[in-house]
Amino acid sequence: MTQPTSAKHARKTDSAAGATAAKPAKSRRKAISLLALGIATALVAGQVAGTSYYGSHFVPGTTVNGADVSNMTEAELTRQVATSATSWKTTVAGQGLTFAIGATDIDLDVSPADYARDAKAQTDAASWALDLAHPRHITVSKTVAYNRKKLDALVDAAVQAHNQSATPPKNAWCALNQKTSTFEVTQEALGTALDANVVKAQVEKGVARLHTKVSLKRDALLRPQLTSKDAGLLKAVDTANAYAGHAITLTKDGKPLAKLDKKTVATWVRVGDDLSVGLDRDAIAQWARDSLAKKVAKSDEEHDYAIDAASLAASVANAAQGEKDGSLEVPLAVTATRPAQTPGHEGRGRHIDLNLSTQYARFYDKDGSVIWRSYFVSGNTSEGRATPTGTFKVNAKRTNETLVGADEDGDGEPDYKSHVAYWMPFVGNAVGLHDASWRSAFGGSIYSYAGSHGCVNLPPRAARELYGLVKVGDTVYVHS
Repeated sequence: MTQPTSAKHARKTDSAAGATAAKPAKSRRKAISLLALGIATALVAGQVAGTSYYGSHFVPGTTVNGADVSNMTEAELTRQVATSATSWKTTVAGQGLTFAIGATDIDLDVSPADYARDAKAQTDAASWALDLAHPRHITVSKTVAYNRKKLDALVDAAVQAHNQSATPPKNAWCALNQKTSTFEVTQEALGTALDANVVKAQVEKGVARLHTKVSLKRDALLRPQLTSKDAGLLKAVDTANAYAGHAITLTKDGKPLAKLDKKTVATWVRVGDDLSVGLDRDAIAQWARDSLAKKVAKSDEEHDYAIDAASLAASVANAAQGEKDGSLEVPLAVTATRPAQTPGHEGRGRHIDLNLSTQYARFYDKDGSVIWRSYFVSGNTSEGRATPTGTFKVNAKRTNETLVGADEDGDGEPDYKSHVAYWMPFVGNAVGLHDASWRSAFGGSIYSYAGSHGCVNLPPRAARELYGLVKVGDTVYVHS
């Protein structure tokens, strides 16, 4: 029978076992420490080696101005740049434009050694491991020189040629909606024309970095100068609608003649390039002449009146721009003036009044109304052939007469023979009213130096009209 182990014996047994287990644990820790030390030593060695190598070389994946320079030395990059600089060219392309620029076109000077030195200065050998994971993309531009005037000239010429057939940008604007007779903002829009300054900036950036391709972005397009959000434009739209919306009634002698509605007034509103808003007075005046002239024209015996379109246009424009509703009397202007009537004509009944002073004739009907009027040329006063004054009667009416003058010069022949279409004598058959087709002017002072032999010369049309109205026996009153 096995005896139970005593406590003392048991403790000895446990101690022995623990001692045996402790020896392997210490060995493992030592091994791990040695491994860690080896790894750390290797890493340090690798870092040192990498730092040493990449102190004179570019880390793989590194680019300079977009060109891969992996594992190159500064000297190698210098040689590469020196070789490529002489044959360098870039193609500018995008937004419908394509042209090339070569090194000799712009006197390109790269300074290869400075270029490579600048690029290497932007690296950190100690961070080579990090750069392997996240390659550096280096930009060098300070060492690249070129003739800016030549470059600008090349860009200007290319852009100008492109823009000749390109579509310019469209500004937002205040436009009239014909259907609603209201003004609205039209949207701005890009065209295909290029902004030379923006193209220059993009090209210069590419040249400074020795890029072999410059891609023009959308922002190289010319921008509209006025957008739909412009505060001045929005104000102009509001003002234009306010001007068009005011009611104006035009009157003649205080009575309504025409009402200017929104549809009509809106067509006269103009927005200037500076966004000023006003009414086109010339357009208003033309409308007035076309629509109102016949309605307001009038005459009295001494004046003819016609619409004063310019004054009306000014009044309408001022009323609309002052945003004042109300009525405007259509203004008239005197367009023709005739000599004053002879005092006392009202009591003479039906008669022809011949005023030798004014060289103007009127034919009054029995009610005192004027039924005919005309300028004339009477007898030549410088030769003593003045038309006789007094009260006479028309004693005949004949057509296609030949008037034969006396033989005052004693040559045996009449001094004149004149054919007239209408002959209305009132002093025997010697003095009368007739047409004078040989004259180009009537009235004024012609009678005093180039008057007739005593007859009353009339324009052909006036003579024809008078002949159709006058009756044999009608009174003729001749006076000065």
